Amino acid sequence: MRGIVFAGTAVTRPDSVGSLYRLEPGREWRTVEGIPGDAGVQAITPHPANENVLFTATRKGIFKSEDAGITWSKLDAPTEGMQYWSVLIHPADDNLMFAGTSPVGICRSDDGGRTWRRARCDHPEHFKMAFGNSRAMRIAAHPTDRNILYAVAEVNGLIVSSDGGETWTGSNEGVAELARDPKHWNRELTDDDTEGMYDAHAICTSAAQPDAAFYSCRMGIFSTTDRGKHMRDHDVGRFAPFRYSRDVRVACDDPRTIYTCFSISSRSNAGAMYRSRDLGETWTRVDASMTVRSTVMGIALHLTDPRGAVSVTRHGQVFYTMDGCETWTEKQLPPIAGDAFCAAML
Repeated sequence: MRGIVFAGTAVTRPDSVGSLYRLEPGREWRTVEGIPGDAGVQAITPHPANENVLFTATRKGIFKSEDAGITWSKLDAPTEGMQYWSVLIHPADDNLMFAGTSPVGICRSDDGGRTWRRARCDHPEHFKMAFGNSRAMRIAAHPTDRNILYAVAEVNGLIVSSDGGETWTGSNEGVAELARDPKHWNRELTDDDTEGMYDAHAICTSAAQPDAAFYSCRMGIFSTTDRGKHMRDHDVGRFAPFRYSRDVRVACDDPRTIYTCFSISSRSNAGAMYRSRDLGETWTRVDASMTVRSTVMGIALHLTDPRGAVSVTRHGQVFYTMDGCETWTEKQLPPIAGDAFCAAML
């Protein structure tokens, strides 16, 4: 582990920077070369087999670095009328990549990102939002079945592919069932109480329970073992004072260990990172020594070293650990940075 930390920001106020910030040990934050200051970086994906290669999803395209994130070049992916919000490198084939878009869609590359094409995505939007089109926020692969992949769309729920990522369809029977329960009612942007359950932000899978997909949304952490037909509520309110979740990830060394972040709402004055060592049955806060002053918008785990983790808040606090959450370091982004949405660690 080299201890290099990244944070992606978006232009959320006049004259702010929406690009990628890079922090080397003992140095200060610097914006990287090659990603425009108004790109809006929404996801950072390190390559699982090459420690110097990373990809970013931005509102202006997909970018790649081959020198540990110092310089970046834009890839030849479709951009007309589209923004990019997520990138997945398939764990079984690092030449196979998927990128989630806004409006909701999936692009696919079979050659490591050199060329891209749009996959078929039949997923009509459930809600029309004031902030614009919905977006495919995260993509995950089934650990053992290459035909099955999952994606989640902000305010539009779960999307599933059963043919290796060629076609994608909405699969929200389980979400709809839970959304009818007043316990899961929440609305912020529409007049529909079911809005909160559809406000999905992240999804992950685990080799410890291959058929399960863990669904992170405004109402907490949920899981499905039948591709969305049913959803189980993990009832995170038993362990955390708030349940709004922006991210969920599985540890590199133990498939039963999952990390997530909880906050009050999309814009709030509190948040925290939590860890479960039993696939979401119980949760414990791991960054209690830190004072979090806004919503935790993203977390990331080092791909090969279980000691490394990082979180980022909307207002630019970045917290990272290199000793398995025993101690944490806080490094605030520069005042000019826009709201922060994602993080990564090399």
